[in-house]
Amino acid sequence: METIVEFISKVPNVIWSAIIASCLTFLGVLLTNKGNEKRQAALLEHEKQKYQSEQKLALKKEVFLNVARSFADILGLFPKLMNLDFTQKDIETQMADHSGIIAKAYLVAKEDSVAAILNYSAETAEAFIKLMKERAIVLDHKNAIEIYRSTISSANNEKDRIISIMKELNLQGHNNQATFDYLNKSYEIQEGIVNRSKASLEEQESILKPLYMDFAKKCMNEHSRLLSLLPPMTIALRAELENDQNSQTFVDALNDNIKRMNVAFDSLFESEEA
Repeated sequence: METIVEFISKVPNVIWSAIIASCLTFLGVLLTNKGNEKRQAALLEHEKQKYQSEQKLALKKEVFLNVARSFADILGLFPKLMNLDFTQKDIETQMADHSGIIAKAYLVAKEDSVAAILNYSAETAEAFIKLMKERAIVLDHKNAIEIYRSTISSANNEKDRIISIMKELNLQGHNNQATFDYLNKSYEIQEGIVNRSKASLEEQESILKPLYMDFAKKCMNEHSRLLSLLPPMTIALRAELENDQNSQTFVDALNDNIKRMNVAFDSLFESEEA
């Protein structure tokens, strides 16, 4: 021990200064490295959170844009229901992916947004089912009219065929009265079919016109009503995308558009009724 103390006491002060300076330098480097490590870790964590936030926002944007497009397709169905030649297959094709698209939104949207989507989905579904029931009644009358028209056309063709046969028999000098009586009777039967079908056709047409006009108005009224119910869901989704700067401007513009659209369709219905 004495030897160590003696050795240390013989170390020049200059060397001690160098040793102490080296230690302080090492300690400073060590502390700096630890500080850099902490800052680097904090920076990496910040970048990680930023990346995750951007990825989450990008996912929401993709899902919500699909939700908006899908609801636009569903709303677009309501005016198309007025076209009675728009088939059930056409309707199913336009609605094909709607349920799946909306279901995806439940996984990424906040609870308030999910509630808004569910409420709007319920409104559209109820309105659509109600209109489809009324459309089925209108289509029944339309189909009846088509059947009567087809029946009239077939009966008239048969009358023309009978007349052609009778003319041919006359040209051939055929004088069998029984044959002519049979042909005349057949002609009268077809004439009766034509007359009865025409009467039924006129009756169906008189029923269909006001029924269809009432149905068309309901389609447009429901379309307008559902458009007016869009803001809560749209504003909720815009807020999640950090794009809700002035909700009232959107609401006012939408309501103005609905009013203009209703005026245009009201004038169209008035001209049809006239």
